[in-house]
Amino acid sequence: MSASFLTPLRRLYLHSGLQSFVEAGGGIFVAGFLVSRGFSFPAALASFALILLSRLALRPLALPLALRFGVRSVLMIGVVIRAASFAMLPFVHEVGPLLVLFLAISGLGSVLYWTAWHAFLPALTDSGRGGQQVSMQQATSALVGIVAPATGGLLLAHGGALAAFTVITVLQLASALPLLGAPNPAIDPAAVLPADTATRARRLYFHEGFHSGCSVVIWNLALFASLGEHFDQFGAAMAAAGIAAAAGSLFVGRLIDGGRPRHSLVIAYGLAALALAAKGTALGHPLLAVGATALGALVVPMTSTAMLAPLYAMARQGPCLLRFSMASEGGWDMGCALASLLAAALLAVGAGFRLPILMGLAAIAAMAWMLDRWYAARQQAA
Repeated sequence: MSASFLTPLRRLYLHSGLQSFVEAGGGIFVAGFLVSRGFSFPAALASFALILLSRLALRPLALPLALRFGVRSVLMIGVVIRAASFAMLPFVHEVGPLLVLFLAISGLGSVLYWTAWHAFLPALTDSGRGGQQVSMQQATSALVGIVAPATGGLLLAHGGALAAFTVITVLQLASALPLLGAPNPAIDPAAVLPADTATRARRLYFHEGFHSGCSVVIWNLALFASLGEHFDQFGAAMAAAGIAAAAGSLFVGRLIDGGRPRHSLVIAYGLAALALAAKGTALGHPLLAVGATALGALVVPMTSTAMLAPLYAMARQGPCLLRFSMASEGGWDMGCALASLLAAALLAVGAGFRLPILMGLAAIAAMAWMLDRWYAARQQAA
C-alpha cells in the first residue's frame, strides 16, 4: 500500500478500525471477565471506577510527554501500555497485588491514549467537514463492532482467556502501525487554556461520562447477567447491535455540516433517552435486552458525533488541543467513575440494575441543553 494512498485521514480511519476491534472484541469483556473470575458485580464496577480515578492522577503526565515527543508519540505510547494491560489480564484471578497492578497499568495506558487521541483527531480534521469526518470515524468503529464482539465472545467461551486476550494484545499493538507515518502535532509550551474554556469542556464531558457509565458500562454488565453470563451469547448480542450502529453516525454528521446541528441534537439525544428507557425496562428478558442493545448501539455513534463534532470545534478555537483534551477527558473520567460507584453501591444494597441505568437520563438532558446553548450562541455570533 503506497504512502500516497495512506493520507493522514485514512491512517486515522485505519487505526480507528483496529482500535475499535480491540475495544469491542476485548475491552467490553473486561468487567464480565472479572465477574467470571468470582468478582461480584459491585466489585467489578468498583474496579472499573478505580481505573478511571487513577487516570485523574496520571493525566498530567501527558503534557510533558507531548511537549517532548509530540501528540502522536504519546498516542503510540498509550497503545503499547494498553497492550501490556490486556496481556496480563488472563492472570488476574482474585483481589490482590496483580489486580492492583493491572488497574494501574490499564489506567496509565488509557489515560495517555485517550487524552492524546482527542487532541490528535481534531488536529487532523477541519471545522468545515468536521461532522462528516468524525461520523466517518464513528461509522468505521460501528462496522468493526459487528465482527469484533462475536469474535471476542467465541474466543473467551471456547479458547479461553489466554487465547482471547493474546489476540487482543496483538491487535492493540498492530493499531500503532498506521500511525507511524501520520503527522506528529507539536504542543506550544507557553499556551494557556482559559479557565472558562476548561470549565465548560469539563462540565460537558462530565455528563457524557456519566451517561456512558449508565448506558454502556453498567448496561453491558446487566446484559451479561441477562444472558446467563455466557461470553459467546453476549458477544453475539453485541455483534447484532453493531449492525444498527453502522447506520446512525453518517446521517448526524451531514446534519451538522449542512447547517442543521441543532436538529442533530434533537434526533441523537431524543433517541438516546428512548434507548436508555428501553434498557431500563428490558432487564431479565433476553430478547428484549438484545433489542434494547441494538437500539442503544444505533444511538452511540449518533450521540458521539453530535458531541464530538462541536467538542472538537471548541478545541480548535482554543490555544492548545492537548490541554483542552486533558480538561474534557478529566470530566469524562469523573462522570463515568461516579456512575459506576453509585451503581456499585446500589447493587450492593440489593437495588438491581434498573435504577443505575435510568440515572443516565439526567445526563442526556444536561448534554442536550448545554450543546443547544453553544450552537445558539455560535449562530447568534455568526
